Amino acid sequence: MQTVGTISKPYASAIAMLDKREIYRSLIDLNQDDEWVDFLKMAGKEQVFNPTGQSTGAPVYHIFYDSPLYVLIDTTGATITGSDSKTITVTGLPVGSQNVLVVGTLLKFPDGKVGRVQTVPTAAGFTATSVDGTKLTLTAGNKLSAFSNAQEEGSNGPDPMRWDMTSLANRIQIFRNSIQITDVQNMQVIELEIDGKPHILPYEMIKGQQRHRGDISLAFWMGQISETLFSDSNPALSGANGYGVQTTRGMDQYIDQYGIVDTVTTAGGVTLADITDQEAQLVAARAPREYMVVGSHGVIAAYSDFLKGLNSSGALNSVRMNVNGREVDLMVERFTHGGFTFNLRMLNVLSNTSVINYAAAGTARLDIAKSAYFLPLGKVPTLKGGGMTDYFRYRYMVPQAAPNGANSKTNGQTTEVMTGGLAPVPTSTQQVLNVTWTSNMGLEIVKPQVFMKSKVL
Repeated sequence: MQTVGTISKPYASAIAMLDKREIYRSLIDLNQDDEWVDFLKMAGKEQVFNPTGQSTGAPVYHIFYDSPLYVLIDTTGATITGSDSKTITVTGLPVGSQNVLVVGTLLKFPDGKVGRVQTVPTAAGFTATSVDGTKLTLTAGNKLSAFSNAQEEGSNGPDPMRWDMTSLANRIQIFRNSIQITDVQNMQVIELEIDGKPHILPYEMIKGQQRHRGDISLAFWMGQISETLFSDSNPALSGANGYGVQTTRGMDQYIDQYGIVDTVTTAGGVTLADITDQEAQLVAARAPREYMVVGSHGVIAAYSDFLKGLNSSGALNSVRMNVNGREVDLMVERFTHGGFTFNLRMLNVLSNTSVINYAAAGTARLDIAKSAYFLPLGKVPTLKGGGMTDYFRYRYMVPQAAPNGANSKTNGQTTEVMTGGLAPVPTSTQQVLNVTWTSNMGLEIVKPQVFMKSKVL
């Protein structure tokens, strides 16, 4: 409409949408989500810390372990007669030490003496006689090392021995995420360019894929194994359609249940005695000699501060990791002690206040954010002739080919399916595009006994 006045900046700006806005056309990556959602692959394509994948034909997968050759004889709760004499009789051994000994077994006593098992009247008892004629001394609760055997000339065959196996199972978890966009918004040009295009769909696709990868990575760290199996006829945990919901055991639960769980002497600080104790526990577990030690910023800083404060020069070095003779683009702080090499690495995800490193009202932060995780490098030997395998990996069920190839694609582990009226081949008359990502995956730790979690903060 006509008015009287001067054409000024306030006048022009008051006319809706007349001024052209100055906008930086690229979207700022404020949250840097890609930096942490794939934290299990922090070394890029190099096999340093990232697990390899192996397909599974069943939603529950198992791994078997051999039994130890030798078993310590625990006398806790047993009745001992004849202590401080040449022959000792033990009855009432605990379950874990029953049915282990045979006639002829040599036992190392706590004071260094050696006795030979002369009789095994019951699975829970035995008599042993000193091999050198000196007195044997034993107190209930002592442990005996059954280290060898000695047989007489012209002996009968010894009683047979056998070794069982143990197994550990984990489960596939179904991960699904989706986005939906309408026809109008899909056509609408926006003022930013995402992946070189002035539309919002590329942005939503990127964020949707990041969320999907993040859900998988975080479940591999924080997940708890479900009591429900897909095969349960009356599942305790079910979805809207009545079928069972199955979840995978994550790294933290694997270590809590089967690995080494440690706490430093004084919360918030690390000492040489703490490190020595950690090494002793690793040695007892027959662990390898090189580890990646990961944690939140506060946890890794506690180790770094202590090591840099040592008088000896070179206690802590910032280096690029070298794997199989190749240098990897991964900076770590490395130190060696007691025959071990430790590579310190702060993981952003363990410091992330939206997922792990948070404290609810009246509660402390999650233990995950306060702990250092000792993850072995290298490979695990299998029993004779079986070669080597990774310490941990992810298992996946290969997706079946989708009926409409134009609307789906897969990398063998994750399937992307497009449906709706805007799909490459329309599947309905509704003018929307639905994009769904599906992965059937689970974590597997091959030898959790050599993984360690140490609470530092």
